[in-house]
Amino acid sequence: MEFDEKFGYSSINSFTKSLLDLPYQEKNNFISNNKKTIIAIQVHVFYEDLFEKILERINLIPFKYDLYISTTSEEKKIKIEKYLINSNHNYYEIRIFENKGRDVYPFINQMRIFYKYYKYICHLHTKKSLHKKLLGLNWSEYIYQNLIGSRKIISNIICDFEENDKLGFIFPENYYEIIKGIKDFDNSNLALHAINKKFMNYILESIFHRYKIGDKLIFPVGNMFWAKTKAIYQIFNIKLKFPEELSQINTTIMHAIERIWLYLVKLNGYLYKQIIYNY
Repeated sequence: MEFDEKFGYSSINSFTKSLLDLPYQEKNNFISNNKKTIIAIQVHVFYEDLFEKILERINLIPFKYDLYISTTSEEKKIKIEKYLINSNHNYYEIRIFENKGRDVYPFINQMRIFYKYYKYICHLHTKKSLHKKLLGLNWSEYIYQNLIGSRKIISNIICDFEENDKLGFIFPENYYEIIKGIKDFDNSNLALHAINKKFMNYILESIFHRYKIGDKLIFPVGNMFWAKTKAIYQIFNIKLKFPEELSQINTTIMHAIERIWLYLVKLNGYLYKQIIYNY
């Protein structure tokens, strides 16, 4: 796991504990003994055949959490509920949404009311990338491993948040096979890049009124992450129009939101952190 100097002590501390396999006993006890559930996990389940594996990882969370699930049909909801028999959640809700906006539209709309009740939120989804199936499965496995891959990884993430009041967003270093493609797209397809920026500026201007983004984009490619709700809360309070599903691979409001998280985090006065866990 790499750390950045701007995260100061908390990053060095978490790295050292991870390296030496030391426990985060004090923080773990604080969160575990908290009577109020402060963690929300939101999962968009389009491919219900992948949900069981995600749920196995979610069950590793060593703290109380509430589980919010979105999907696109009653048939999928029934299958998902069968899996939840083996879930460790404190509370769960399954909502059906029309098939638009990929994972972004259901995430924002399901959590629009509930986000304010939680300190932390984790967003996941069943990812396949049908235009490149093997890449999509390897990529999603990489993201799941880094965000919910073990009790230790999950504990480290929450404890990093607890030890640094200014840390607001954690996501994996972007998958190595994806990085080049993203850079090539955003640097060479300037017209398409401009469309993403137009959407991004519209969202940020809606929240902060006057704001223009730069050309350098760092974002959680794949759109899965942990966050403090105070670092991203505005996204749940604005109304956005999402397109119908047409297998779009870029230049939609969904792709703009994927690219906007870190701007939102920074403008709210928080820092972000990228992680890589190999255990």
